Amino acid sequence: MSDVAKILKAEIARISRREAKSATNRIGKSNASLRKVAADLKRRVVLLEKENKHLLAAMKKFQEESPQKSDEANKKSRITSKSIRSLRGRLGLSQAGFAKLVGVTTHAVFLWENKEGVLSLRDNTRQALLSVRALGAREAKQKFAEARMESKTVKSPSSKMKRGKMRLRQGGR
Repeated sequence: MSDVAKILKAEIARISRREAKSATNRIGKSNASLRKVAADLKRRVVLLEKENKHLLAAMKKFQEESPQKSDEANKKSRITSKSIRSLRGRLGLSQAGFAKLVGVTTHAVFLWENKEGVLSLRDNTRQALLSVRALGAREAKQKFAEARMESKTVKSPSSKMKRGKMRLRQGGR
């Protein structure tokens, strides 16, 4: 009886090892493929970091050369209400059109044109004005038309709310 118990125990152990091996075999295969993917991703990250380092160095060199000139030009550029009015007149734009082109409100353009002396503007606004100053009338009108088309494609949430209220008043959705 002892031999039967040993044989039975050995058979059970063999079958359980086979079942355990078949169950973990799939996990082992997926684990191996995941290790390969992880190694590949690590290699790609290292290459991208090297490339990023080179690009940052190149951008740093570029920024060291060009901002000094533009900073000096920005500080030397004198923007007054008279220059805003004459620029807007030269471009043939209304206050609203000029405001949209520069990226400010119509009221800001109104205030600029009615203020005395040199205007103190934020850097990004000053940059926008200086870039508009370099445009011709045709280019300015073309950019204004593009900006107007973009603003027409984006619908404001208030107009959606108004339509919804109108539908509710009419009794439909």
